[in-house]
Amino acid sequence: MIKFFRKIRLKMLSENKFSRYLIYAIGEIILVVIGILIALQLNNQNNIQTEKQGLKNYLGKIAQNINDDIEFGEFMLKTRTEQSALCANATILIANRDFSENSQSIITNAVFAMIIETPINFNRSGFESLKNSGYLQYLDNSKVEKLIYNYYKTVDNILFEESSCQVWANDLDLELQKNGFMPEWLEIENRPNQKLNEMLGNYTDILCEHKGHGIVLSLFVRGFLFDPYLTDWYKKQITLGKELLKAIEE
Repeated sequence: MIKFFRKIRLKMLSENKFSRYLIYAIGEIILVVIGILIALQLNNQNNIQTEKQGLKNYLGKIAQNINDDIEFGEFMLKTRTEQSALCANATILIANRDFSENSQSIITNAVFAMIIETPINFNRSGFESLKNSGYLQYLDNSKVEKLIYNYYKTVDNILFEESSCQVWANDLDLELQKNGFMPEWLEIENRPNQKLNEMLGNYTDILCEHKGHGIVLSLFVRGFLFDPYLTDWYKKQITLGKELLKAIEE
């Protein structure tokens, strides 16, 4: 093709047809410019497709994370609701001085529910990858973007509340150890080799006069407040997660 156009130019010059050659040269330049513009446009479209596919992949990863998060959130919602009821029940039993074997089991489970840490596992890897990739700027769906930020803001609130509660409970657990309540309640001297899942406390009228008694009641009050305060955060996380999944699919 290049040789063909070169022959035409040489022929025009040899025949002294300069004006026609000039017109032809201008036309050739225009064709070259048009070709370059078309190539740039095609390259730009390819880049846009690559960016859209990259964004789609990141959103797909976020969707996978959120599916797991929703399952975990539902588990925690159930757990915290049950713990709230358990702490309320244990408080009533102690107030009524009901220390039967069944009551001892309920009180023991309530104490352990408050002092044994539950790992909080939300997966943010997809969202963090999207932020670091730079593809977030290509997200032209304001609904999805708003839901993403609202969802992870809710997750952050849950993590903060759970962490604050656990730090507080750990401090009270330490106090129960220091003031001797825990060893006396679990009768460590008489039953030194108890397994954690087999431990059964022995709450008594005497322990109700112990200075650790007030700490135990404080733990139960905090546990009772899991529902609705903490459970409402999990409900919001689950709801926003499902809305976000639907928006990503659309």
